[in-house]
Amino acid sequence: MPLSALGWRYLDKCVITGVTSMMFSKNATFSKNTFAVSVAMGLALMAASNSAFSQDLARAQGRVSDPGVRGGPAGGGAPISAADGLNENELKQFNEGKFRATELEATCETCSQIIPGTMSGESPFLNTITNSAGLGARFNGDQCSVCHSQPDIGGSGGFFVPNPVEAKRDPSKAQRPENPMFRLIPHRHGQTNKTPSFIKQYGPIREARFKFKSDGTRDGGVHQLFTVVGRDDDPGNAGCSIKQPDFETELANNNISFRIPLQLFGLGLIDTIEDQEIIKRHDASAAYRARFGVAGRTNRSDNDGTITRFGWKAQNKSLTVFAGEAYNVEMGVTNELFPQATDETDNCNVDKPHPNDVARTANNDLTNDSFFNPIHIFADWMQFTFWMRFLDAPKPVALTAQAQRGQQVFADSGCAACHTPQMVTAATTQSPSVEGKTANLYSDLLIHHMGANLADNVIQGQAGVDEFRTQPLWGVGQRLFFMHDGRTNDLVQAIREHVSPATPANPRTKLPALPASEANLSVFSYFAKNPADQQALLVFLRSL
Repeated sequence: MPLSALGWRYLDKCVITGVTSMMFSKNATFSKNTFAVSVAMGLALMAASNSAFSQDLARAQGRVSDPGVRGGPAGGGAPISAADGLNENELKQFNEGKFRATELEATCETCSQIIPGTMSGESPFLNTITNSAGLGARFNGDQCSVCHSQPDIGGSGGFFVPNPVEAKRDPSKAQRPENPMFRLIPHRHGQTNKTPSFIKQYGPIREARFKFKSDGTRDGGVHQLFTVVGRDDDPGNAGCSIKQPDFETELANNNISFRIPLQLFGLGLIDTIEDQEIIKRHDASAAYRARFGVAGRTNRSDNDGTITRFGWKAQNKSLTVFAGEAYNVEMGVTNELFPQATDETDNCNVDKPHPNDVARTANNDLTNDSFFNPIHIFADWMQFTFWMRFLDAPKPVALTAQAQRGQQVFADSGCAACHTPQMVTAATTQSPSVEGKTANLYSDLLIHHMGANLADNVIQGQAGVDEFRTQPLWGVGQRLFFMHDGRTNDLVQAIREHVSPATPANPRTKLPALPASEANLSVFSYFAKNPADQQALLVFLRSL
């Protein structure tokens, strides 16, 4: 018998059937040492032939399949309802913020095709007219919605028609929607960017982080994919000649870590969850987590010590920080929180104030920036924050009997040891729309060791090279890609990717010695179940 097959069967029969069944028993007692040795032996056999083990695991799951992105109406994108406490002023802030999230950025104050802040009359999914100003010399996207569109504005990455100008003139010439990073963004207004090889026509939207600098010290920062070189609507920047990073060399050297956009639905609720609620939910699940070897810990702010919770590694403290950083890092738009440009080359920043996007103080509203108009006072990045604050959580569909069974399998398999189904927001806030609300987020908002298989070798805050925040599962039914780097569009494969044995330090990848993934036992438990139960869990997830 091949060693990998032996390893899988050992894990299946000894670890899952034996140890896990003991753990599920209320009165069971077992030796922690025996348990640890059993798991270690199984993982060692698995690690001895990872490729063959993957084939065995694929055969074990071959009888189930991801139902795929569900159809019907978008489960997200709407504001919190008036019935839930949203008032008229908050709705106005929401609508203004959503509009600004769809504005198409020009590169200078006088380059916008229409007055910044003016409605273009176009669909945000087919925007061709620049109606904002501030796009940086380097950027990943030129409007917020270009990376947050699936299944509606505020979701995660979606597909766009790559020839919107031509499609607007003649709808019959509209091409099949695709990854906007493949052709649309890099060549908008004559830009001469080369699309990196890791951006696929029908693949995920990605940002690139370099793991290490050329001198061998850690990097971890975003290196924007595109530049404004060649742009035909900004004569002042005609002399701009900066170059795109050498992504192909960095890719060949295994020095790039990819990230895909996260959905924005329900983030205002997460922003309002108190630290004590996160800790309380974690502590209450101690016995349940112990059954599956799940620990989890907080990532915390170096300034005030409170829990950070946004981003793939829970590296950002608040919606406000997230918004300010996204404007500068993803679009190159400088602002009060991030006032310095990521590239300050003079002839690529002509006629551009620094910081660019700040609170408006004009005495009139000729350019939609009057200090006396409450809707126009705030900078785009701050208005973006208000929109996210009042953007409702994604709505699941009604659970069928099969999905209800899957919900139980979810708990029985240990998935809820990380993906905490519910938390409650603060009892008292400035807005009744977000106070005392149950957030069905399916996340503990903590970081967990995921092992070498998912390790990106990037450190953010206190999150180490293989630690990631538990991704909220609400809205997963309509997501296109999964995992931090978008490596798969298949839920079954996404579950598989959670598995990783403990590994020694690896000089080639520059990864230190890493523990096994905290998700191992849960994944093993899931794949040990009968195909009907495995399929039911997938149906449940696609219902969220």
